[in-house]
Amino acid sequence: MREAIGGTWLTGLVITFIVLFSGFLAYSISYTKAFRVKNEIINIIEKNEGYTISKNANYANYDESSLQEKDLNTTEVKIYKFIKSLGYDYAMNINCDTAKNARAINGYCLKKHCPDGQNSKKTYYSVTTYVHLSIPLANLGIKIPISGQTKTMYYDNSTADIKCYGV
Repeated sequence: MREAIGGTWLTGLVITFIVLFSGFLAYSISYTKAFRVKNEIINIIEKNEGYTISKNANYANYDESSLQEKDLNTTEVKIYKFIKSLGYDYAMNINCDTAKNARAINGYCLKKHCPDGQNSKKTYYSVTTYVHLSIPLANLGIKIPISGQTKTMYYDNSTADIKCYGV
């Protein structure tokens, strides 16, 4: 009888270890993807010298053939294509701080900073992506933010209606 109780205890310990290890592995993979997406968003914004948007992109039924050439070169579409190619499971219903002029776009938050006021020639952007973990049995979803900033841009080509933070 003593061996049966010891075997049950050992089985419970092994199952607990497997669940903890699997959870840590899932978190680290999600964190790596969110970090990579944040870095690539920052790189795309810096290469395009601002955040340009497409007037014709419909992300619910995204079809590259329906977009014009000028729309394919916008920052917004380039970021969306990268996110889709990576398979990033972005968090839905994220709460960006709209009081500070942050904007939620396809699972990430974007905030424009103008140190010298709204008409400043010097701007930079803050990007926040999220590690999204969901536990279906417990109906629990966890969103952990990962933030970064672009370098200062002196000629912002932004076509988005993003207002500067704090203005």
